[in-house]
Amino acid sequence: MPGKKLCPVCGASRRVIKEHEWLNDGTIVQRKNRDHRMVFIETENIASTFRGAEEIIGMSIERIIVEAKRRATFDFVDHILPGVVKAIIRLVGLAPVVRDISSLGSVMGYGDIKLVSIHRTHSKGDYATVSIKEPYSIPLFCGDLAGTFNATDRREVGVTYKETAPETYEVTGHISKNPLELQERLQTKPYTHKPGDISFEGCPKCGGPMALSEYQWHLDRGVIENKTRGRRMALVGPASLDAIIDELEKELGETIPQAVIEAQRRFIKTGFYSLEEVGTEELFRKELAIRGLGNLREIEWGEERMRFRLENPCLPLVIVGLVLGFFELASGREGEAEWELTGDGDLVVEVSSRA
Repeated sequence: MPGKKLCPVCGASRRVIKEHEWLNDGTIVQRKNRDHRMVFIETENIASTFRGAEEIIGMSIERIIVEAKRRATFDFVDHILPGVVKAIIRLVGLAPVVRDISSLGSVMGYGDIKLVSIHRTHSKGDYATVSIKEPYSIPLFCGDLAGTFNATDRREVGVTYKETAPETYEVTGHISKNPLELQERLQTKPYTHKPGDISFEGCPKCGGPMALSEYQWHLDRGVIENKTRGRRMALVGPASLDAIIDELEKELGETIPQAVIEAQRRFIKTGFYSLEEVGTEELFRKELAIRGLGNLREIEWGEERMRFRLENPCLPLVIVGLVLGFFELASGREGEAEWELTGDGDLVVEVSSRA
């Protein structure tokens, strides 16, 4: 199937490598829009962070997740599809869009997506329903569906879903007759891109990092797994995740950043990641870089303190919680973190033991 082929050498999705590039500065970018960053991250990390934040603040944040992801996906699809293709889609219908969502979703690790039914007469009752098995995240996928339809059909979309079987959902995009208000596009913060010196061994066949050979693409299921640890991965735009946190703070107040840090700290303390994975500065640096989280430039471990500096960071609150959690795992002590984004964009985290 076009777009659903694996490299015979490293086993990575050829479409992923064709459309994305792992740079030597610790970032992953979309080749057609190098300002659009991606992260290759464990889905359980994303889910646990937002679930933990919900528990801390005592309310659901699903609505905010869907809306922020919708705007981010709109930007992504709007850049990746040529204007002539979007014009053709508006003429021939949404079925080609759903097929492309299915193909792209399977290689990005979003799940197994199939069209169920569609109604498109440019009236108020237009809709499209898809099924998804093993979704990487239902709220994020709802945003993906709405944003894709926004970019291709240029109309407002509301999304609902229901579980039809274990790990299987039907998701419906209710497409209105109202044109999309383009001022609702995501207002992303620019990421820094300081030059780096990270080097990955390249695959001689597809040119992607050979480190991706550690992962298995199950294209029939739309699932990417770490072969050794069994963790599920997905390629996600960090701008959408950062936007979710920003929207939470706007709506719910200044306690949100600390809630996100605390949720990530608790997640790290579960032992999902092992200390052996970050046992040396070079190991830690490689683990962050393959995920597109930034370029680790400085780390100092001690029993009482830890200092961490990351160039080209994204998801800064998540990273702060991660560093705090690793410090507590390594030291066996409770810690507290102070952090800042410097004037030139570096994330600096200093953790010390609580008195």
